[in-house]
Amino acid sequence: MSDKDDGPVSFADTEPPPGPDPRIGLTLAGKYLIEEQIGEGGMGRVYRATHLELGEPVAVKFLLGFWATVPELRTRFRREAVALARLRHPGIVSVIDFGEHEGELFMVMELVTGVSLASQLSAGGAPISFIRVGPIFDQLLMVLEEAHAHGIVHRDVKPENVMLVTALDRADRVKVLDFGLVHLGETGGERLTETGTVRGTPAYMSPEQCKGLDVGPATDIYAVGIMLYEAITGALPFEADDAAALMAQHLFVEPPPLSERGAKPNVSAGLEAVVRSALVKKPEHRPTAVEFRDALAAALKGTDPQSMVERGAAERSRLAALSRGERALTGRPGANKDERDARETDAPHEPPRVLVWMKDDRRAAVVRNVLAVNGVSALVCSRSELREADAVSAIGVVIVGACEHNAERTSRVRAHAQLGALPILVVDAAGDETVALIRAGASDVSLAADGDADLVKKARRLMRRGR
Repeated sequence: MSDKDDGPVSFADTEPPPGPDPRIGLTLAGKYLIEEQIGEGGMGRVYRATHLELGEPVAVKFLLGFWATVPELRTRFRREAVALARLRHPGIVSVIDFGEHEGELFMVMELVTGVSLASQLSAGGAPISFIRVGPIFDQLLMVLEEAHAHGIVHRDVKPENVMLVTALDRADRVKVLDFGLVHLGETGGERLTETGTVRGTPAYMSPEQCKGLDVGPATDIYAVGIMLYEAITGALPFEADDAAALMAQHLFVEPPPLSERGAKPNVSAGLEAVVRSALVKKPEHRPTAVEFRDALAAALKGTDPQSMVERGAAERSRLAALSRGERALTGRPGANKDERDARETDAPHEPPRVLVWMKDDRRAAVVRNVLAVNGVSALVCSRSELREADAVSAIGVVIVGACEHNAERTSRVRAHAQLGALPILVVDAAGDETVALIRAGASDVSLAADGDADLVKKARRLMRRGR
């Protein structure tokens, strides 16, 4: 890190090399006047420039001279420009122009001024407060969600490539930089590297990257998991004297619990689980960016399943210590005394929750996370048939639709011995299904076009009916 960590920087935290730079004072394409070097990455050097026609500051990135002679890297640099031009997102640096000057490739981008996340993580080795961690990583995952939706994998997500720009409301605004190692999936481009080639930054590289295997969106998720671990504890999960030893840990060593590293923070079981889910060795077992965002938001709010179970257990312990008269005052409105006493003296059980029934595990998990973030606990069942065990502690059923058998599935729930009397909410239904679903026994219907807000509102209404 450079001595500029405490002040504004742009794109990278490295100092320009000594001596005159022939690019300073150069006018590119007749309209970009280069004024000073402001950073340097692994493949490119970045300059501050002025758009002469508009009078606005811009950033100009050149492919470094040595790398500019390598055909593969020239192609990679062009591909970065194409990738960034495709992505229109407030958290992604915009590409303004692209060209070649005397054999040197350059890219013109919006100028981003702020501080790198790396500079914040290196500030005394202290963790970042949860108040900042939530918004920063939520925005970062939103950027990756957009990139992955376009078939684009960054492959070098690290704190140096995440800039924090302070907005007028003093909140952090995230900008993701340097897609220089970007990998285009099915949506475009030829393969530029052979399997077995290792590229990335060792501290944040996924196990599959360390092996030189194909990468996908899960590779970026792993890197974000490392960064989140570092932000919470002030320390990396894996440390070694050389890159080979560090990569071996990514491959074979499980990360230590958050509570045992760095500042030894007091973290919830839910937050621990979220970080660990991103750092599993097999990429297919990691969450998507959407799932990661929802789970992290729930863990930080304390509405994740683990926290809800812990609070339920704590509340039962508190009630057990009260006298019968004191317990009578804690019952829910409308409950009679015998019902309250029976509920409070029963053996411990899981807190009330809704049953989410769907064959598509991924969509069901998204619905579950949306509900969890808003304080609604859900048990996902993806089997074709419901069993008695599925009805335990359920106070409602959510059927996730988007299939032609929604009405039939609703009827099957109504006919179920244990679940038949519970309210039923059908989610992601088509507009022309509503009448058929109500006739089949649905208590409420949330259309696919209505969005998550409507889903949460109706799920809460469902839980109130169940109680």
